[in-house]
Amino acid sequence: MCLANIYRRGNGGKLITKEIAYLKVDGDQIEVENLAGESKILQGRIKEIDFMNSDIIVGEIAYESENGIKRTK
Repeated sequence: MCLANIYRRGNGGKLITKEIAYLKVDGDQIEVENLAGESKILQGRIKEIDFMNSDIIVGEIAYESENGIKRTK
């Protein structure tokens, strides 16, 4: 199974979260949840998705919070 990793400013940048199983974008808000069920909300924009390497690259992040929210289906 190949789960995505999310980086600030590319693969050479800071790793934000690894093993992302769920990602939701709502305007400038990015909600991510990893395989362990840990979630974060980022205020920023996705710049690039590299499907071959399972990387998600975001630009500058205005804020980052670990709030333990659970997504609803």
